[in-house]
Amino acid sequence: MTPGARWVGLVALPLAMACAPSTYLVRAPPTGGFDAIVIPGCPSADDGSPSRCQLGRAGQAALLWRDGWTRGFIVSGSDVHTPYVEAEAIAQAMTLLGVPATRIWLERDALHTDENVYYSVLLARQAGFDRLAVVSYGPAASWMCRVMVQWGHTCAAISMDTEAIEQLLSPLEATLHALRARRVQPWEGLATREERIARVNGHGRPPSAWLYPLYPWIGASHRPIAPEHPALLTWAERLQQLP
Repeated sequence: MTPGARWVGLVALPLAMACAPSTYLVRAPPTGGFDAIVIPGCPSADDGSPSRCQLGRAGQAALLWRDGWTRGFIVSGSDVHTPYVEAEAIAQAMTLLGVPATRIWLERDALHTDENVYYSVLLARQAGFDRLAVVSYGPAASWMCRVMVQWGHTCAAISMDTEAIEQLLSPLEATLHALRARRVQPWEGLATREERIARVNGHGRPPSAWLYPLYPWIGASHRPIAPEHPALLTWAERLQQLP
């Protein structure tokens, strides 16, 4: 990425998300709770320990589970910027915080935020989940809901409660930071992986810095390149596969 493109990305992405309507934000679950809540990924630390971002998302998921907001979670994110699958790293922390591994479904292919949403919707439809929500910081959650709705699925946005998360995590800091995600071998960096996907599919994706601000106008027609065979896999099932 050139310096100019990087600068555009730093400006365009937050602006695109900030412009998403806050009408998607909810402060209480529907009667009976959501079928699933989507937890978008973020990178692990370089040594495979959970990053502050991952612990925050795991902590928010644990709070929502404790308070009866949902019957399950779809945790999304591949080994994007580090050789550790983001969905697996977050799921590992979630189970330590009290979320049953059998109620965590993994989406392990997404490389970008729109793919977090789209691939999670594909898994939700496969599982028969109708009532979905997305967790992130307010504007980002609303933006993700907006594109989900454009793809024909209802959505609610849940904003992170940083104060409650800190209260939950503080007594467990040492235990949580001792966690290590499984390292992917061999590992491809993001640029190499995108080039390979583009060769297989005959086309690539526009840079996110240009794509995301355009979603209000093109979201209904744009679809990320979907994985060929997305499989419903819980964290409990994945643990049985790991050595």
